[in-house]
Amino acid sequence: MREVTCLIVDDEPPMVKRLETYFERWAERRMPFRLVGRAYSGAEALERADELRPDLIITDIVMPGMDGIELVRQLRERLPGVEVIILSAYSDFAYAKQAIAMGVFEYLVKVPLREEDVHTALSKARDNVIAREEKERRLQSLSGSVKENSYRLRKHLFEELLRGEVSDSVMDRRSAELVPSFEPRQYGCFALRFDNYDVFCSEYSPADRNMLKYGMLNIIEEVLREKGSCFACELQQGVIVALAAIQAGSEQSFDRNCYELGESIRDAIKTYLRISVSIGVSRMYNGWGQAAKAYEEAKGALADTFYASFGSVVTPNRRLAYTESDWRELSERFEHTLERSSSKSGGEVIVPLLHVLHSHRVIPGKLLGYVDGWYARLRQRLLSTANGDAAEVVTFADCTHLHQLVDQLRIEWERLHAQVEGSGLRAEMVKAMRFVEDHLKESISLSVVAEHIHLNPSYVSELFKKELGINFTDYVSKRRIERAIELLRKRDYSNLELAEAVGVHNEKYFCTLFKKITGTSPQKFVAASGRD
Repeated sequence: MREVTCLIVDDEPPMVKRLETYFERWAERRMPFRLVGRAYSGAEALERADELRPDLIITDIVMPGMDGIELVRQLRERLPGVEVIILSAYSDFAYAKQAIAMGVFEYLVKVPLREEDVHTALSKARDNVIAREEKERRLQSLSGSVKENSYRLRKHLFEELLRGEVSDSVMDRRSAELVPSFEPRQYGCFALRFDNYDVFCSEYSPADRNMLKYGMLNIIEEVLREKGSCFACELQQGVIVALAAIQAGSEQSFDRNCYELGESIRDAIKTYLRISVSIGVSRMYNGWGQAAKAYEEAKGALADTFYASFGSVVTPNRRLAYTESDWRELSERFEHTLERSSSKSGGEVIVPLLHVLHSHRVIPGKLLGYVDGWYARLRQRLLSTANGDAAEVVTFADCTHLHQLVDQLRIEWERLHAQVEGSGLRAEMVKAMRFVEDHLKESISLSVVAEHIHLNPSYVSELFKKELGINFTDYVSKRRIERAIELLRKRDYSNLELAEAVGVHNEKYFCTLFKKITGTSPQKFVAASGRD
């Protein structure tokens, strides 16, 4: 039940006490009226109202200093939504007329003051409060809907602009409706991308994802408006684009301003939404006709973040240079590795390739497309075409950063060689091993694996002992520690982070398991073996 909070204002203590008694009786009867404060002058009432934010104020009209009429006038400026009931010892029509003109809800005469009259007035005021709040909720919902539709219309308009389907004059007219005050003079394009969109999609429902994306659009607009007007929309899944009018005296100062704005956007999204993004920015452009060029340039800068860490901002002055010699050397090394790969190749064969990826710069899109094709040829080379698994499609196209590509390439290499090594194993065994590999971060039980491959748990247990010479639990533990070692080779982790990353949710047990399998602690292991 919606409870109405009330503040009493009267310079006569007996009247204040009388009203307090009413509220005490109503509270005993569990009526929806709660007294939150009292004041004995207009000035004190303003202070208490600012502090308590009541739904309703019951005030005397004749008080020394600030009278009730002046109090209501100032309340209307500070708390326009508060309801006011005036009490007066006078039934003077002039007072009542002023009170009504100022939106006072009820005018009651003190003598005689009956509890029933006050209760009736409060009940009507409460209805008003509830009706106003419901109206505000509907307006807020409508506003959100209008804003959501506005973003969708902006996306459609921007897509038409990039395809060259709208003229500058049409763009001026339509943009005036969707992005008031934005003028395409001295603007830059910001392209923003989720650093790990797959994780974002797995953690949130579609409705929550949409809500968070609109939250990101709001943050982007708020930050960019500090420098001028802006035009923002989600252009494709995981990529948000904004045109921002930025005043700057030179390209150098424009670049600096864009970099600082990009950092502010990134930090605000990270702080408020817990989402990591990278941002690419174009040079300075003028006119709607240059928007497509600005967008392509921003996309190119965003692609450069592939070789940086999560949360990078790349402006024109921070762009990378890609050389044909880097591409030639990298592709030759990959081709050489492919030629000498065989079913007997060990895990060490992939290591030089990972170093090459770190030391050479190739246009990301070109690199990912090449690695896709290279890995498909590797699978054909190592697996029999008669094997149904040879038709499995593995793609690296979703990698947005170099370390993701390196991780996935290492994992796929190990998975492929596990299949090659397991080619002499029973098909059920290979399927069980692959399931374990794909779910190391989760809780894995023998019964879950058995259900996945449609066999009895006791039979699966015997298969592990017979085919691999190790029981199921020890096999899972071994693969978890091996995965932990892979992670440690890339960067430092705390023991707790490492344990959670490989599906062990007890730090102490993880350390015990690590030492049992490797003979040392995680930190000593890294010190002894080094890092890629």
